[in-house]
Amino acid sequence: MKKIKKYIIYVSIPKKNTIEVFEFNSLKKIKKIQEIYTYNEIQPIKLSIQKKKLYAGIRNEAQIITYDINHNGLLKINNKIKTYGNPNHICIDQDEKYLFNSSYGNNSISCHLLDSNGIPKKIYKFKTKMLGCHASIIDKSNQFLFFTALKLNKIFIYNIENINKLFKTNTNILHHKKNFGPRHLAIHPNNKYLYVLNELNSTIIVWDIKKIIYNKDTDQYIQKINIIPVFFKKKWAADIHITPCGLFLYASERATSTLSLFQINPNTGIIKFIKIYKTEKQPRSFNIDNKGKYLIVSGQKSNSVSIYSINKKNGFLNKKLNFLTMTEPLWIEILLL
Repeated sequence: MKKIKKYIIYVSIPKKNTIEVFEFNSLKKIKKIQEIYTYNEIQPIKLSIQKKKLYAGIRNEAQIITYDINHNGLLKINNKIKTYGNPNHICIDQDEKYLFNSSYGNNSISCHLLDSNGIPKKIYKFKTKMLGCHASIIDKSNQFLFFTALKLNKIFIYNIENINKLFKTNTNILHHKKNFGPRHLAIHPNNKYLYVLNELNSTIIVWDIKKIIYNKDTDQYIQKINIIPVFFKKKWAADIHITPCGLFLYASERATSTLSLFQINPNTGIIKFIKIYKTEKQPRSFNIDNKGKYLIVSGQKSNSVSIYSINKKNGFLNKKLNFLTMTEPLWIEILLL
């Protein structure tokens, strides 16, 4: 008898100070299994599969809450710690030794060391005056931290190998044009290419990582491409993710409530527009499970979440189901049990 796979879907609900936990299985059935009240506004969440933890960024008190995840995917609070700036995005490195908190409102990025159990320690390093610091990502070699400063139209790059000197010496800075607004980032699984989603003009810029790191070539990107047709006057891009196979890239756009599919050439980094999907209203966040089977997107203004299966041959999305959440769902994390 074929084993039924279970996926746990974690959804942050800022308006209700709550994390909703849902169980979805390969029979296409969904049920809510838990609600966690966070007492203050919950924003980003980040999953650690290795340490079986969920990190939650809390605004108003500027905290990181660490939850343990049990064998059924249920959450139990383990630790709370102060951070610098209201969290906007959480990133952990490949070895899960460091946690980075990007704070858009406080124009800062901070680093917490993680102990052997994945618990954040007090703030270790932080950098301010990063206007509109929106998100960060670490490359697959676990050497370089990339983070966006939307209001500066810049992407900053630091070497994290020597954590003692973090934020003291830039590796490099990428410059986007005025009113691009670099927001979220994705790195190809082959670690050769960086994809930057620009919020203000709904475009993607593709960079060659080797050239920008080692050759200091920050003047020439590989490609600039629109994620929605140019005739749309309002542009408001949100999120970007690449499938684990490295063949397909998706980007969400809030003004048009769409998901755009691109095919990636892993040899050149070039992406080709394939298709656009109408999806949940104002899709601020979405995610792809680590097997590349499902794409799950939240609708901030539809108060619901849609689950799509991903065709591994062409990247096409097939909507499997939709389910209601509390008011204005935001971040999505997915755990395969």
